[in-house]
Amino acid sequence: MFECWWQQDGFEAWHLRGDLRGASRRWQHRLHDELWLWINTSGEGVVWGKDHRIFLKDGLFGCFGGQEGEPWKWTRLPGHHEAEILIIPRDYLAANFSAAAAAKNTPFAKWLRGEQGMSFAGLSAREEKRLATLLGRGWNSKRMPAAVKRALDRWVERILGMDQALTPRASACGRKRTRSQVRKTKPISHQIQ
Repeated sequence: MFECWWQQDGFEAWHLRGDLRGASRRWQHRLHDELWLWINTSGEGVVWGKDHRIFLKDGLFGCFGGQEGEPWKWTRLPGHHEAEILIIPRDYLAANFSAAAAAKNTPFAKWLRGEQGMSFAGLSAREEKRLATLLGRGWNSKRMPAAVKRALDRWVERILGMDQALTPRASACGRKRTRSQVRKTKPISHQIQ
């Protein structure tokens, strides 16, 4: 189901393809100094770390980076799955975008500075779709093609520039609910036969 098809200088590119019948499937990986970008084309799943959780559905992307050595897990629910996954080393991001992130107080900028882990999800826009298309085609060279690097850099600039206070994070994804929120939840109606 997961296939790592390219590795170079701390970058990795993965394809996720397959069908799960009947039961979900779970994997675990210990994160190091890296950012994971999941561009989900089809299928549903959850990616989570110690303090973060991302729910991925069709057409969403998820981005997460933990503290050094933090274990992250991902579960895919039954159905057809397609996603492109790019692992980006923090060194590359810090070397190219630390000046832009220095003045920001966003979760991404804090992760880039090594202050905390972070996760967020969003609707795949033009940048994510372009990057997913380029990753889906693959390449045979050891170096990342210039078009992929440009698409990746545009994506990072977009993420640094967007208001991440409006993007869902672990605390906004319903993990914790107050007693009044639970009381106000309407029960699901069931058909009586």
